Amino acid sequence: MKQQLHSATLDNGITLLGESMPGVESVAVAFHVPAGGIHDPAGRCGLATLAGELCLRGAGDRTSREVVETLEGAGATWGHTVSTTHTSYFGAMVARQLPTVLPVYIDILRRPRLPPAEFGSARDMVLQNLAGLEDDPAHRTMAMLRRLHLPSPWGMPTEGISADVEAATLADVESFVATRMQPAGTIVAVAGRIDWNDVVARLTTLLGDWRGEPGPSAITGPRGPRVGHVAHESQQTHVALAWSVPPARDDDSAICKAVLTILGGGTSSRLFTEVREKRGLCYGVSAGYSSQRDFGTAACHAGTTAARAQETLDVMLAEIDRLPGSIEADELERVKAKVASGLVMQQESSTARAGALASQWYHLGRVRSLEEDLARYDRLDVAMLEDWLASRPPRDLSVVSLGPEPLEIPGAVSA
Repeated sequence: MKQQLHSATLDNGITLLGESMPGVESVAVAFHVPAGGIHDPAGRCGLATLAGELCLRGAGDRTSREVVETLEGAGATWGHTVSTTHTSYFGAMVARQLPTVLPVYIDILRRPRLPPAEFGSARDMVLQNLAGLEDDPAHRTMAMLRRLHLPSPWGMPTEGISADVEAATLADVESFVATRMQPAGTIVAVAGRIDWNDVVARLTTLLGDWRGEPGPSAITGPRGPRVGHVAHESQQTHVALAWSVPPARDDDSAICKAVLTILGGGTSSRLFTEVREKRGLCYGVSAGYSSQRDFGTAACHAGTTAARAQETLDVMLAEIDRLPGSIEADELERVKAKVASGLVMQQESSTARAGALASQWYHLGRVRSLEEDLARYDRLDVAMLEDWLASRPPRDLSVVSLGPEPLEIPGAVSA
């Protein structure tokens, strides 16, 4: 059956996206508001996360408890996240419960109570999460890597900085919500067993009269230094590397993702085979791709012992350097099989599809069909990957370590 994709735009700038999935009984909905961490004011890193939490503490006529009871009474699995660019509220349920659930989310977006009595507990929850993350050395390493490699404010941690969150006030949250929770740029994605015309009619009724001015754009500043070390007394050392690659909207992003999967995307990858299996240097190693709208990042991470950290870094750099001129056909075929499997399985999940619709629209300004996504990888051959690597070899790497001692960084990397 041909994939059924839909889109509509309300007069106030809200984009509605849908995918009809007749083979499932569920429906998933995701609301993405342009209120992400890049809009945290100076000295208030984590304000978007705090605001996103407080918006759930009562909305419209419902108290915090009544919001929870309504969603769970409808059998919804629900939650929220704050990314670099968006605050997102999402839920999945059996299809017949969508009319019950939609008004709750609209109240969260448009009419959050932001109750003063709940502010302290909301802030404490954010701080507790931060305390847990600060105990995770892998997370701390990757957070430092982002702060060094990406331009300000794109590399700031969306979860926040403890001192900044502690300093935040209810007035800060109220100002952030009033400025950032606006219709322009908001994306609503619905996937599953839906009647698209009915969905559009309901969302137009609930959202069509929402008015507001878009908040100011984030001002992009400089990036950090190329090399960083986090002193941490431990028998372990974490090592992370990053370099710039094309963003998701670039036609070459499929080539880039294929190269990174060959490098470190699973147990058949080069990093896993060479660093972990052959040499036993580390207990975990990987490479991956991430993208903002205008720039992409390739990143590698390894967790090892302090005694073997330098060798781990050296071998990781050697494997990155070895990429141009060494891609083999069987490696590319494994990538294609892996990508095809992931894309096809995504089609069986309404939650995954709702998230994918919103993500593609933000990055591309449109939604790709499954057929188009598969074709982007089917067309790849070794010559295309090699030509791309020849023209864009990994360079200008950022390097971060976390452990008892800093590592020696080759001059070609740290210059």
